[in-house]
Amino acid sequence: PVQTTLARMSTEGADAERIADIVISIWRDVAAALSPIIGRRGVAELYKRSIYLTRANYGWLAAVHESEVGPVEFTSLQTILSQQTSQNAAAASGVLLQTFYDLLTKLIGASLAERLFRPVWNNFSSGHAAQDTTP
Repeated sequence: PVQTTLARMSTEGADAERIADIVISIWRDVAAALSPIIGRRGVAELYKRSIYLTRANYGWLAAVHESEVGPVEFTSLQTILSQQTSQNAAAASGVLLQTFYDLLTKLIGASLAERLFRPVWNNFSSGHAAQDTTP
C-alpha cells in the first residue's frame, strides 16, 4: 500500500524533496511506535539491516548506512532521498519500508507487526503524514 501510494505521488508531480519529507515522517512514526516495544537500539538495528538489504537494488542507499550516526537518525536518508528523482525516491522508500516490515514480522510475528504498524499506515493513508506542513 505504501509503495503504491508513493509511486502514485511521484507520477502526480510530487518532487523528491516532498517524498523524502513524507517518508521521514513515516519513519519517525515507525520509530515512535516500535521503540517502546523493541527499544531504540532494536529499531536502529532493523533500520540498518533494511538499508543494507535494500541497497542491493538502490546502491546509493549505501551512503545512508555508512553515515547514520544516532540510534535512529533519519537525516541522511532524507538528504539522499531528496537528491534522487521522485520516482527513484518513491521506489526505494517503498522497498525500504517493506523490507523493514518483513524483518520485523520475522522477529515478532505477523500479527503483532501488523498491530504495531496499523496506526502508522492509517496515519499515512488518511493523509496526515502527507499533509503540507509548510507555514
